[in-house]
Amino acid sequence: MKLNLHVKSMSCLAYSQRRELPSLPGIYFVGNADEPVMYVGLSRNLKARHISHHRKSQFESINNVEIRFRTLPPDMVGKLQDIEPSLRNLEKQAMDFYKPPINNTSVPCEPEIKTLHGPVYVQTHNAKQAGYCTHFDAEDGDELCVNTSKRSMITKAINDSRPIFLIASGLFEDYENEEYPNLSCLKEFKRDRIYMLISCFIPYGYEESDDYASEFIVYGGNSRIFKGDYVVLNAMPGFSEFKKSYLSLGFTNCERSDFAKILLQLGGFKQLQDV
Repeated sequence: MKLNLHVKSMSCLAYSQRRELPSLPGIYFVGNADEPVMYVGLSRNLKARHISHHRKSQFESINNVEIRFRTLPPDMVGKLQDIEPSLRNLEKQAMDFYKPPINNTSVPCEPEIKTLHGPVYVQTHNAKQAGYCTHFDAEDGDELCVNTSKRSMITKAINDSRPIFLIASGLFEDYENEEYPNLSCLKEFKRDRIYMLISCFIPYGYEESDDYASEFIVYGGNSRIFKGDYVVLNAMPGFSEFKKSYLSLGFTNCERSDFAKILLQLGGFKQLQDV
């Protein structure tokens, strides 16, 4: 997909005017006149993203901060079956060219996440139906999204800063057909449905989805991507019971499962000790 990513030709607003951004999919650049590309991001809805961006305070600390943006043309959006992979490709092009200094850095004053006695959420990803997971094209710390129809759970996850884990589900041939890399990690489970950890993040906002299969898109930052040697969950202690109780339900709260503790450890989250 071709799109002019030169910042000098883009629309520009003072960051304080971000509510005037269009509610359209596109790519954006945060910076100022001296350094226009300090951060690169993407969104299906530019306005919704910046009303509650997880780096809002960091952006506002930049001298004379501005946001430059380019939306996808309507004819281009109409041809795309899935906007996110195309936006992710544009974002990668821009990051490779501009090398923005804020991307892939931790969010300042990130709160300690205490999750043992609070909600932990999982979302399943069907490799055969959903195809290759675009989360694997991201880097640790990138903004990610998942789809769901459960607004009450989204609201609670955002308000309580609880992690969401994305788990892939599929047969070996599903991953093979979708050209997942590192298939050698999956061969010993060829006779089973393979469940593997894709990513986890802390959600900070959501917007309504135009996807008929879901109602909302949940956005998150401080992400971790498990794309090296895959974290295959099948053989882990307690996973069999966890799978029966939670992984057939899509987006759900799994805090009552002991396996949630293992997910938290894999995600590197601090836990609140029993008192």
